[in-house]
Amino acid sequence: MGHCKRSIWMVLLVAVVVLVVACRPSPERSGAGSAASVSVECQVFYRASMGESFAESSVTLAAGGDRGAIEHDDLRFDAQYRADEYEGHALSISVSDQDSGDELVRQLLQIDRAKGLVNQFVGGHGFTGLVYVYHPGSAAEMQYFCLVR
Repeated sequence: MGHCKRSIWMVLLVAVVVLVVACRPSPERSGAGSAASVSVECQVFYRASMGESFAESSVTLAAGGDRGAIEHDDLRFDAQYRADEYEGHALSISVSDQDSGDELVRQLLQIDRAKGLVNQFVGGHGFTGLVYVYHPGSAAEMQYFCLVR
């Protein structure tokens, strides 16, 4: 009877170890990384009107408190990659009217501490997807996406 109980405990222990190993995040996933160790690159495309070509620019943010901005005639792109003791890591993005300062779009992307960030959108559009912003008083357009580097 003692040998049988010991065998059952050994089987249970092996099963727990297999489950722990099988359920941990895979490091091979493209673009995967903990929020504390990866940098974020935001690609920004701007044009003053529909008939014009896009002006391309980018800003790269290091984890844990970096910020950057890109200014154009009508629109301003701001991004901040921050680490908060209580909220964890997050990327905050806003696009505002260059003249008035009125915010047109705001995104807050809170990053899972265990899973980190993963570039998940097709077309190379990172983890935010491609976002379109139109100026309310002009024909200006801004498109952006952010990805893990």
